Amino acid sequence: MEQILPDATVLVQAVVFLIALLVIKSLILNPISEVLKGRAERIEGAEQEAARLEQESAALDMQYRTKMQAARSKAQEERNQIRQEVLAAEKEILDRGRQEAQAILKRLRDEIGRESAEARTQLQREGAALSQRLAEKILGRSLQ
Repeated sequence: MEQILPDATVLVQAVVFLIALLVIKSLILNPISEVLKGRAERIEGAEQEAARLEQESAALDMQYRTKMQAARSKAQEERNQIRQEVLAAEKEILDRGRQEAQAILKRLRDEIGRESAEARTQLQREGAALSQRLAEKILGRSLQ
């Protein structure tokens, strides 16, 4: 077997390959690498920003929920207080109404009693006068 020795064309091809490799690396591979590196940095920055915004959103959500709970509690307390005030006012109005009704009823009873006494007195006078006139007519003479 014959051994083939590399000739000078192999060296020329190797030099051309190395030059082409350097040109391709400097014109294509380095810019692509820079673009990919920049994209990776932007993605990482966006992920960090998204994580920060998510934490901020969670904190704001917690604040919102806390404030809503506090507002609900305050509204419930105010409702209870207003309810108590309304019940107290209702009781006061009913008590005042009862007192006024009792006063009116007492006044009416007193007035009825007074009118009844006056009517009895008047009926007694009229009865006495009627009895005297009847007796005078029956007896035919004056009783005075």
